[in-house]
Amino acid sequence: MQFAAAADEAPSSTSAIFAAGGMAGILAAASLRQRAQLLGRTAAEREDWTLETLSKKHAAEVKEIRSICGDTIPSDWDDLAILRYALQHEGAPGAAAENVKEVLAWRSGEGASIVAAAKDAIAKATAGGGWDNKPVFAAAPSSAKISKFITPAQMVVVSTKVGDLVTCIRASTIDSEALMKDVTEEEMVEFFLYAREVNSYIADLRTRATGHVTRLIAANDLTGVSKFPDQKFQNALTGSAKKAVTLYPGYAGPTVLLNLPWLARMLVSVLTPLFPGAVREKLKFARTPMDYMKNLEDVVKDPIRSLFVDDLQAVLNAY
Repeated sequence: MQFAAAADEAPSSTSAIFAAGGMAGILAAASLRQRAQLLGRTAAEREDWTLETLSKKHAAEVKEIRSICGDTIPSDWDDLAILRYALQHEGAPGAAAENVKEVLAWRSGEGASIVAAAKDAIAKATAGGGWDNKPVFAAAPSSAKISKFITPAQMVVVSTKVGDLVTCIRASTIDSEALMKDVTEEEMVEFFLYAREVNSYIADLRTRATGHVTRLIAANDLTGVSKFPDQKFQNALTGSAKKAVTLYPGYAGPTVLLNLPWLARMLVSVLTPLFPGAVREKLKFARTPMDYMKNLEDVVKDPIRSLFVDDLQAVLNAY
């Protein structure tokens, strides 16, 4: 799914479905965040996701998680790493500590190959001082097969003005039935988890560089959708999403639905106020069509990119 690729540049290859990494991407995120603060527009975030604020708010929980876990926490895990667990398990440091142990067991066992592949790929991607997506995509599980079906025409990554990473996918353009004839559900799950591993690394780089706790947001563009994806593809999406909640806690932002059919938009307008607040924070709907998105690749190129980023932030801010 999303990898750390050029989120703020025009996609030139399949590798552009990964999120922006390297100093160029980090500096761009910092610049965008400063611009949003100076403009003071409605496109700014509604909630305070600054690292300073969240660190102070959860300081006691972070300390207790460290105390419960003791020496099991790796020496290179700073307070930001622990903060992610406190965010995921707010007010429940015991559950957060158990999650830490689950993650460490996975990263040293079943997920060790994914972690190692991502680490090596990121090192190669940043070797020249910038960011080269080619080694990142090449190291992805089953990338040779998956690249035939998932390209920037189907999936791109865009940065919000504060630096959050938004993976935008247009499902109607993915031949999921043909894709799932080439790969197994397990291979797709591994591919998605590898993407999460890379992007969580980039999210933490951006957080430390900008002071904004970077989140990973999913935007589903429903343009042209006439049927559900292949069942095996759905299973892989669902399976990887469930694992990501446990293995990458505290990174996930809302899921956003874009370009719903008109009847669905009408229903959303009526029903959304009836949803519990927690649901409204996790699931966001664009209530008007973004019909300027003729091709998905357009959203990583100005002037469409700027328009899309502003519209997307408005959707994220909506109650």
